[in-house]
Amino acid sequence: MKQEEVNFAKSNSFNLTMIPGGFARKMRTCVIWQFFRFVVINLKMLVVVSKSH
Repeated sequence: MKQEEVNFAKSNSFNLTMIPGGFARKMRTCVIWQFFRFVVINLKMLVVVSKSH
């Protein structure tokens, strides 16, 4: 059992918080992926703003 799962199991209250897997953790910390997502989100915002004007 992973350390995160051990800590998660020790909580006394009923908690539905998901623990990200290895792939999700790597994607969240990858600078190249974050830059790509930044560009995509900005392009989407430009499309929305251009439709309103």
